[in-house]
Amino acid sequence: MRVHLYLIFILLSLIISCAPAPAQLATRAPTAVVPLPTATPSDTPTPTATLAPSATASATTTATPTPSTTLSSTVTLALVKSPTLARTLTRTRTATTTPFATPATIACARPPDDYTYIKIGAHTVNTRTFWMLQLAKALYSGRGDMLHLNQGSYVNNLAASFGTHAGGGAVDIDIHVKNLSEELAYTEKVEMVHALRQAGFAAWLRIAGDLIQFNGDHIHAIAVGDRELSSEARRQLDGPEGYFRGLDGVPPDQGGIKPDRYGGPIICAWMIELGFKDLR
Repeated sequence: MRVHLYLIFILLSLIISCAPAPAQLATRAPTAVVPLPTATPSDTPTPTATLAPSATASATTTATPTPSTTLSSTVTLALVKSPTLARTLTRTRTATTTPFATPATIACARPPDDYTYIKIGAHTVNTRTFWMLQLAKALYSGRGDMLHLNQGSYVNNLAASFGTHAGGGAVDIDIHVKNLSEELAYTEKVEMVHALRQAGFAAWLRIAGDLIQFNGDHIHAIAVGDRELSSEARRQLDGPEGYFRGLDGVPPDQGGIKPDRYGGPIICAWMIELGFKDLR
């Protein structure tokens, strides 16, 4: 009996000595879990690495103003000529849009085939005529104003013009000092005539005795090759009293015919291509 009790006591002791093992597992389990949450925050610096691309983007943005600066300087250069147009054109339809607003400053440059109407002050001309006037202005260095018109094109209300202004390409130009009432000297007027001829016009200074119906000194100019010229204006080019014949462009019933006192026609290559030639 005592032996049995002893064995039972030993078994109970063994059971009791083994009981703490589950408790130890319970306390270790939380300890093993604790590092996992702390590992997740330690990964948060990874998004910081994404800041590098944003730095690249800012560098790209900073670089883009360089082209825009170039564009703005180009616009500034293009606008250098615009004040001239603003002063001379009080009402205009197309002068600011035509690509030929500023012609090359060389004699005999070929004008564009643009017949859109525009206004120079109160007077209507086509863009081709306006372009040629600008070229004459660039070739001329005197005190006169090529864009100060007494009469434009597409009008037929002056008997003294005998129909020459009824179509396109015809202008009468004032012979006073620009923006002043002082009249130019005769030699200065002739300089304007020569610049107009270099720009492609048949041009004459009209003075007393040139016309039966004289309405004061002025420069009369016909744009050579203008396809909208009236028949009377076209006759002033290669008709019996025409410019290309070395004459004054005035028909006999209006006071002509007289020799051209300004040196004869200037014949440009593009005029020959259009069929004009020296008829003297």
